[in-house]
Amino acid sequence: MDGYEGLKSIVDVVKHVKRLVESLPLSDAMAKACSLYRGFPKVVRAIAEAYASGRLLDLEYRLDVELSLTESYRPPVRPALDPEFALTLRLYSLDHQEVGLFLGYPSCCMESFIGEGRMFFDREHERELEEVRRRGLKVVLTAGFIPCSLNCPNAVRAGLLAHLGDLSTIRRLDDELKKRLPHSHPAYQSFYEVLS
Repeated sequence: MDGYEGLKSIVDVVKHVKRLVESLPLSDAMAKACSLYRGFPKVVRAIAEAYASGRLLDLEYRLDVELSLTESYRPPVRPALDPEFALTLRLYSLDHQEVGLFLGYPSCCMESFIGEGRMFFDREHERELEEVRRRGLKVVLTAGFIPCSLNCPNAVRAGLLAHLGDLSTIRRLDDELKKRLPHSHPAYQSFYEVLS
């Protein structure tokens, strides 16, 4: 899966929940969404409630912009979900396991983050980074994603991690996203994390 496909799957869920809210009473929409997306019911409830209250309506265009730009660049790693959208949704205050499933994070990386409390890069990551550097490559990650390993094949398949020599596509997309989607989230200065 490339970066576009990874982002599209998230946006598809958001838009599907919106359509449910528009076509059903809120309680029915939430019940149906929770039934369809059993892995992250708290997340879909939050999306449904935010749409029902009108909090997300002015931000939906931001997801469209992000998805369109990502489609035009087709990066190997998906950008972070629009921080302004995530802040409005209060996404990161929800259950970590559910948020990880919603964002397409591999179970091994979620276990490392949640189960082992690995919320930052550690010495093992540093050792792996040195190996990547010796090959003349850089590690590119979706901003905010902490993999279990900088060599995690599941994170690579999910479009959350890559070892790249040429960063021009990632840098151009990141610059375009920052220009078109300014936001107020202090922790996300970029949509990507580049470890070099």
